[in-house]
Amino acid sequence: MSNNSNAGGKPISTLQLCGMILGPVVAVIFCLIHISGLTAIGTRVLGLTLWMVIWWVTSAVPIWITAFLPIVGGVLMNIAGGDPLPNGISTYSSYAAPVTVMCIGIFVLGAVIERSNLHRRIALHILKAMGGRPTAVIMGFGIATGLISMFMSNTTTVAMLLPIAMALITQLNLTAKDGFSKALLLVTAFAGSIGGMATLIGSGTNLASVGLIKELAGIKMSFMDWFTIGFPFTVILLPISTLIICKMFKVGETDLGDVNVISKELEALGPMSHYEKVAAVYVVIAILGFVFNDQIVALIPWLQYLSNEGFGVILLVAAFLIPVDYKHGVFLIDSKTAVEKISWSTFILLGGALTLGSMFSTSGVATWIAKGLSFLKDWPSLAVIIFICVVVSIITEAVSNFVVVAAFLPAMSGLAGTLGMNPMFIMMAVALSSSLAFMLPTGTPPNALVFSSGMVEMKDLMKGGLVVKIVGIIAFPIVMFLISKPLSPLF
Repeated sequence: MSNNSNAGGKPISTLQLCGMILGPVVAVIFCLIHISGLTAIGTRVLGLTLWMVIWWVTSAVPIWITAFLPIVGGVLMNIAGGDPLPNGISTYSSYAAPVTVMCIGIFVLGAVIERSNLHRRIALHILKAMGGRPTAVIMGFGIATGLISMFMSNTTTVAMLLPIAMALITQLNLTAKDGFSKALLLVTAFAGSIGGMATLIGSGTNLASVGLIKELAGIKMSFMDWFTIGFPFTVILLPISTLIICKMFKVGETDLGDVNVISKELEALGPMSHYEKVAAVYVVIAILGFVFNDQIVALIPWLQYLSNEGFGVILLVAAFLIPVDYKHGVFLIDSKTAVEKISWSTFILLGGALTLGSMFSTSGVATWIAKGLSFLKDWPSLAVIIFICVVVSIITEAVSNFVVVAAFLPAMSGLAGTLGMNPMFIMMAVALSSSLAFMLPTGTPPNALVFSSGMVEMKDLMKGGLVVKIVGIIAFPIVMFLISKPLSPLF
């Protein structure tokens, strides 16, 4: 066996090998030096953070393995262990934090939607309702993708709609050179990420952000708290971006002729099965439960301990108890499907991100970084938010949005105190801007899926992605100050 390859995997690249070595070397260096303004523990935490970032950026090891470094590095670098040290740091508890356990319930919810094929029926009905005009068809794909991505993986959503889009392009005798083809695929990819921003359960990045905001700033966000920020942002960004992309690629000049592939796909599904009907009721109850969580607690005192996290776990257990065909032992979901559809790597990533955030806050690293950014204190609040959005949205093209949130949010919580700003403004700027990765195939899996179709060139992805990114950066402060601030008590 070659010594530079993984068993049954791809050969290790030079970049991966360099990252694998450089990460721990940097950590060791930070164990030996002193940085002005930081305690010894703080310096080592900063070294551990750089180790994690290097491994994440270079993909030296699987991203979820890197998420275990707070435990491994915490022990090896004498930062913390199983029991909290006098400085309050613990490297284990966050891996079982309420929000990390909640994500299992969210994945099961997504699995139920996918297993019942409910998402496909919803998408096809939306597409059929949009009519046969070129721009309307693309808008329909965007709305369908965005809506489904609010409640399940954007990757799964795009993977489900991409074949329908390709089939439509083939039926219309269009090619990769046609603007309609490029716009249709780009909007499908971008809408997956945009839709995921709308709800708390839209992506693992949102869950990580909420967990870190609670850990760092002591602010507990409910489903509706996130919704008042994310949903208006999605409602503004999705249609505007779609219309601009349609204009860029001259979609209006395309003659679609007979668009009947969507109707044929819908006819092939037939009437709703009993399974779909049960799944639909389950999904509606899930959505209502998240939306009206606070009202339920106020109405039924016995449920005083009900939270978004607790409700997520209730959904998890309920899926195994709701019968679809009791006589034959068929329930809404089974163990095999649940285990296959639960993203255990995301579960671990959440724990690693929360642990890193706790270390940043407790060790004083967040405060130290905030002091380094104190030059922003003379800037208007609007300029600070735009600056953060620009920086984060650029970095997220090369680095996983999950990693960006884990690395930036702890520092931003300290910056808010230095600037005298409500931390929600800055921390939500990071949380949502981290999803504005539209320009490169490596930005998000939906980008990669569409790019791999061969119908979209790199220049198309970069041109369209840049426009959507700029619209997102402009839209965020507008939504934050004019919509979210009046609606949410957190601002």
